[in-house]
Amino acid sequence: MYTTLNHDASFTQKVVERLAASWNHRVAVRQERLDLTQYCDDAIPEFPVSMVPFWDDEDFAGLTDARKRCFLGAAWVAYNEKAMYLEDEIVQPLCSLLLKGRLPGAGDPRLKQVLAQIQVDEQFHILMCVDVCHCARERHALDGYVLPEPLVGAGQRARLAQVGDDARRAAIVRLAYASIAEMSINAYLTQVSGDMTIQPLNRINTDMHRRDEAAHSTAFHEIVASVYRALDPAGQRAFRDEIAAALDVYTTPDASAWASILAFLDVPGRERMLARLDARTRGVKLNRDYATLRSLFDELGIAAPTVFA
Repeated sequence: MYTTLNHDASFTQKVVERLAASWNHRVAVRQERLDLTQYCDDAIPEFPVSMVPFWDDEDFAGLTDARKRCFLGAAWVAYNEKAMYLEDEIVQPLCSLLLKGRLPGAGDPRLKQVLAQIQVDEQFHILMCVDVCHCARERHALDGYVLPEPLVGAGQRARLAQVGDDARRAAIVRLAYASIAEMSINAYLTQVSGDMTIQPLNRINTDMHRRDEAAHSTAFHEIVASVYRALDPAGQRAFRDEIAAALDVYTTPDASAWASILAFLDVPGRERMLARLDARTRGVKLNRDYATLRSLFDELGIAAPTVFA
């Protein structure tokens, strides 16, 4: 099952071989662990204020500096918890399905090796995120904070429920959601890894994650293209439909994490803040760097979904 090989794969051999060969000295799991106590400075925020969509809101501006620091600590936890969710619920299950041959096009030993390497990376990223979240929770007394399920998770779960017992269609749904996650998460991580205003530990930790995901983006481009080429016409059509629907979910603003933090910290005026945020973002689509995904569509002759228009 896991090591059963076939010759249905179609990919750029040099790219995949380079990724596999460089893994041992390239990835975070093979590097020295960060000292989680070395870089902490209580005067430096945990999370970029530029990423808080209501930082300048009149109600939020009235909070004390101490409460704002606590809020940014919770935002840092939520940011990492969402990354963990994507790794655990979106990417890892798809990698497992591909290793077991539940979709065609990934039976080459080199692709299986890269898939297994990605799984190791993703599990280590979860450990990295767990460690920094524990530090932030302890510093800011956030033990009781719980991140709600992200919108993308709810979207995938709802779609899987709709397809029911159709295992092949369910695997294609997972392929669509994981493709977007792995070919766009680098932009999500770059926002934090390049911000020099936050805790150095947080920036360095995120940059280690980002470097791994840059390689994953390239790997997924090759893996997904190979799977798509190996699908029959009905399967290819299903993938096009599912990835267009998934992109609509990914590009829809999701304020659930912000709402949960405001509620946990019992921030006064939060209903007004969220209402103003909703008014600004209603009907707006998030603009992320989907260059790798666009390149995949171009290579496979897939018409760009309307969210790219």
